[in-house]
Formats: sequence, C-alpha cells, structure tokens
Amino acid sequence: MDVITQLKGMTEYKRYVKTLILSTALAVLMLYIALGLMFFASVFAEVRPNPVPGPYILLIFAIFFIIFTVFYESRGKSATKRKDSLKSLIRGAFLAICATIAFVATIGGVILTIEGGTPEINMIISALAVCMIVSMVFLSMVKHLNY
Repeated sequence: MDVITQLKGMTEYKRYVKTLILSTALAVLMLYIALGLMFFASVFAEVRPNPVPGPYILLIFAIFFIIFTVFYESRGKSATKRKDSLKSLIRGAFLAICATIAFVATIGGVILTIEGGTPEINMIISALAVCMIVSMVFLSMVKHLNY
C-alpha cells in the first residue's frame, strides 16, 4: 500500500503535520534567537556596530508593552480593579521585555545569517534538532495548561 493512501486513510494525520510544522517553525525561531544572541555578544564585545539603535529598541519595547498590558487588562475583569491593573502592568512589562529581547535577537540572527557568520552546517542541524525537541516540549506543556 502506498504511503499517501495510508495517510489519506488516517483521520488524525493533519494533527501530526500541524504539530510538526509548528514545532519546526518554533525551532527555527529559537535557532535565530540563539544566533542573534551570538551576534549581540560580538556587538557588546565591540567587534561590530549595533544594527538596532537604542531608540528603536525602546520603540519596540513600548509597542509590546502596550499590546501585552491591554491583553492582560482585557482578561481580568473583577471588583479589585486597581490590583488587577497593577498586575496587568507588571505582566505586560515582563512579557514586553522578553518579546523585545527575542525580537531584537531574531533580527541579529538574520543579520548574522546574511553576513555568513553562522557556524558549520553540522552544528546548525544539531542545534535545530535540539530546538525542535524543546519546542515540542513547550507545545505539549502549553496544550495542557489551563490558563
């Protein structure tokens, strides 16, 4: 029997494909973040100039801060509005910091890839495999999280 006909007979093959694609996409993102951290390590060591100036990083942070704060404020509607507002600001600031670091590191990873400063292919494939495993663990944890 052909592999394609076996896949067509399966009812849950879309779930496997969707999980594989999502896990691979998250792994590539994590790989670019890691490459970006390598890139910014050389920026901080003053080997190369910073490609993302400080005001742009602050603007990216402000945008993420507003998005995440509004997201958390829209989720918590209770009688203790002042306490929930402070929690929303703290959570929004934390997620904005994380998202800004990830976004700027991804930009650095893309720049490093374009410049050709990436490690050898065997190291990249190994890192991608580890990132795929980690992203699958994250996806399975998020799936069972009742937030």
